[in-house]
Amino acid sequence: MLRELTEEDRNLTIELVNQFFRKVNDLTLDGVFQIRPRAATKFTDIYFKLVGSGKVYMKGVFEEQELVSLLIGRVEEKPHLVEEQSLFIDLAVTKNGKKKNGYMKTLLADVDEWCRSKNITVIELRAILENKEAIEFWDHSDFNRFYIRYRKLVPKF
Repeated sequence: MLRELTEEDRNLTIELVNQFFRKVNDLTLDGVFQIRPRAATKFTDIYFKLVGSGKVYMKGVFEEQELVSLLIGRVEEKPHLVEEQSLFIDLAVTKNGKKKNGYMKTLLADVDEWCRSKNITVIELRAILENKEAIEFWDHSDFNRFYIRYRKLVPKF
């Protein structure tokens, strides 16, 4: 069942966000990029405070009482662009052992409808190149590669 996440889902949401954050921290990156302890709680709580503002999308798919997939995004204002607004997906994750069941496709179809209802014409997201599973998923979705984001560590003297 697809539905909006509520404060009652806080612990389940934190658990799934933590799964993703642990995966990111297990990747071999640049030695600096690492998600802090308790970040999942902070991240989740920030979004729950914004629910009802019309500026966030925060929904999940449940199997009975189990949260198996979620998508969290925020509206970004872009007054300098013709599009004016976009939805930026901050997190899209499916529980380990529950992938390839169409849960994320259900969420993505719903987020399309949510954006249409708000006249938002663009959805964007970022994926870490070392997260091969994510790159493969997004490359086989309706999303297209558009930006390249560069990162540099400032040398110490």
